[in-house]
Amino acid sequence: MSTGPLSDPGRRALARIRHCVHLHEQELLGLDDFFSQALPVLAEGLGCDRVSVWTYSQRGPQQALHCERLHHTGHDAAPLPPLVEQQHPDYFRELDRWGILSANDALSHPALHSMREAYLKPNDIHSLLDVPFAVNGRRTGLLCGEQTGAPVDWSAVQISLMRQAGVIGSLLMHRLQGRSRRPDALRFAG
Repeated sequence: MSTGPLSDPGRRALARIRHCVHLHEQELLGLDDFFSQALPVLAEGLGCDRVSVWTYSQRGPQQALHCERLHHTGHDAAPLPPLVEQQHPDYFRELDRWGILSANDALSHPALHSMREAYLKPNDIHSLLDVPFAVNGRRTGLLCGEQTGAPVDWSAVQISLMRQAGVIGSLLMHRLQGRSRRPDALRFAG
């Protein structure tokens, strides 16, 4: 299920993430531990210092994204506040249109204008790479990679790694929903 060439670190990262999925499926690794292990691996493979996983919710015609887990340079951090479509319409429109948001210079990207003062600048985020994932055609989650301190030019290899990690996220979400019969199965306490 390749979407482009991967570097050796990218291939190793995907193999390690798949191993975490296998351990989770065998009930040897809980969901919290899965994210505690998989997100740092993804950050290392991408070469960025922040990676997070978000879930979608729908309230009427409005979408929202909820941060489930944030990994920031060597540690898990507190999840971030929700992103609501009404407050960030250009961001959601970009994701809907392209299925990815790759911003080498996040501070000047038009789809991220509404996040500049409240999110990007306070968190020193200069580059952002977001890839949504879906189950049965319905968006259920999003992986977000961010670089702080200075901008980075996301390469085709990094984008491919993020897309492939999104496929793994989609499969994991599908399995979790099958177990719980709930559309928001990734939501977890703690």
